[in-house]
Amino acid sequence: MENQTENVSEEKNLSLEEQYGSLSAEALVKEAKKHLAEGDVLHLKDTMDYIKRQVLSELDEELNEKKRAFIEDGGSEIDFEYQQPLRDAFYEVYKLYRQKKKEKQNAIAKEQQDNLQRKKDIIEEIKTLAQTEESLENTFPAFRALQEAWRNTGNVPRAEMNELYRNYNLYVEAFYDYLQINRELRDLDFKKNKEAKEVLIAKAELLAEQEDVIDAMRNLQQLHKQWKEIGPVDREEREEMWRRFSEATKRIHEKRDAFEETLLKEAERRIELKRKVCDLLEAIDLTKIKSHNQWQKTMKALNEANEQYKSIGFAKHPDNDVLWDRFRAINRSFHRAKNDFYKEMKKSHQENLEAKQKLVEKAVALKESEDWKGTSDALKRLQREWKAIGPVAKKDNEAIWGAFREACDHFFNRMKAHYSEKDEALGKNLEKKEALLNQLKSIEEVNRDVLMTFLKDWKDIGPVPRDKRSIEFAWNDLIDKSFSKIDMDKTASAIIRYRAKTETLAQEGPQALDKEMGFLRKKMEEAKRELSQLEENMLRITGSKDSPFMKEAMKNIRHREEQISLLKEKIKVVKDLKSNNQ
Repeated sequence: MENQTENVSEEKNLSLEEQYGSLSAEALVKEAKKHLAEGDVLHLKDTMDYIKRQVLSELDEELNEKKRAFIEDGGSEIDFEYQQPLRDAFYEVYKLYRQKKKEKQNAIAKEQQDNLQRKKDIIEEIKTLAQTEESLENTFPAFRALQEAWRNTGNVPRAEMNELYRNYNLYVEAFYDYLQINRELRDLDFKKNKEAKEVLIAKAELLAEQEDVIDAMRNLQQLHKQWKEIGPVDREEREEMWRRFSEATKRIHEKRDAFEETLLKEAERRIELKRKVCDLLEAIDLTKIKSHNQWQKTMKALNEANEQYKSIGFAKHPDNDVLWDRFRAINRSFHRAKNDFYKEMKKSHQENLEAKQKLVEKAVALKESEDWKGTSDALKRLQREWKAIGPVAKKDNEAIWGAFREACDHFFNRMKAHYSEKDEALGKNLEKKEALLNQLKSIEEVNRDVLMTFLKDWKDIGPVPRDKRSIEFAWNDLIDKSFSKIDMDKTASAIIRYRAKTETLAQEGPQALDKEMGFLRKKMEEAKRELSQLEENMLRITGSKDSPFMKEAMKNIRHREEQISLLKEKIKVVKDLKSNNQ
């Protein structure tokens, strides 16, 4: 009955999980020291066992984590060493607890043995009184004194209790039988005992109506202890009084059983809620969490689950500790995975930082370049590489990005200023070329020297804005028409005009001349293939050379030969210009 009451009363206190579940190993060791200094060691078993389990679990986890990191860094498991002063400190406290507990238990055992012997002596003395020949005036006060001594003597070993009380009650009744010679005195004593037991029955019946089952069970134990200490009542009333007392006791036990059934159902409900929280967390695939934001959301969900789990409360159930250990293991796996992620992210950030520092160095080396097109393309490639590298640590991001951006902006601002000045010059060139074009249009008669002067002046003016290059086409058309009006060899005229056009083209840069050279070579290959095919066809033709078909074939061959000759001259022009521009 005593153990059952203790189990029920636990519900009125905070559970060990609620008191210590959130404490670190260091804090738990401090709690153990505090309890050992202030508490009764015989009532510390559950607390000390819980603290031991939690402390060693955390320290083992730390040890395994350090070992894992050591091996990942290339170390051998056999060489791994790691000191944990906190483990030694806890074992010292726990050893002292067990020592004090043993000393206390030995002291209690000795005291109980002493009490047992004292009560056996009291029984013997009562036995002797029941056989004495002395007067009641001497024996009855002695009997009362022995009863008082019995009540004042402390606990005895549990194994001896039932036999001891049976013998005590047996010889008390024998003494009362001895009092038969003085019925009045015996009846007076029975009356006092009856009144005392009536009080206990009334108290038990009140306890049976009490709502606080835990308090009722605690007080009922005291009533039963007092019942045993009170002497007998008249035989005719003895059974009825015990029945009434037992009936009240039974009602209290039934209420306790119903209360414990309610507690059991509530415990099962809480266990199921805790199991669902664990299932929900275990369903999260930690391997799929690849970003800082995802980890922030995951840890928020874990914290919410922790609050939910703790809010469920203690469950007096065999699975409560099992689920708590499972829940702590889930928390550890979450934190381990998170730490691994941030450790890897830190490593990645450092690698990204080093890669970006190299890009900064390249950008700084290019920022004073005057190769506007080439450097512009190179910096754009660096910017694409920058975006592909990935993030760096927040503390480094602003500085490294600022250095890279400053180098890029420095070059592009210089390039913008350069092209701004160039655009202004190109605009003036456009005005000059428009005037020169109008001047040539106004001349009615031209000759070779005049046209050559105009071509030289046009070339010397230089390029115009890209979106105004249509003036070049208008100029070329006007030059072609002007040359067609003078008496001059067509090939020579064509080469002069081609040179003028190509010189204008050369102003766009070497790439433009390379492109033109490629075009001419392609045309040359096509013309040579066509000439070869025409000459081959001539070999197959039979008949007079004066035939129309033969004349047409000869005409085509001459045309291709002239085309090839002209292309050769144009290629020379391009080569000369490329040589002069190097």
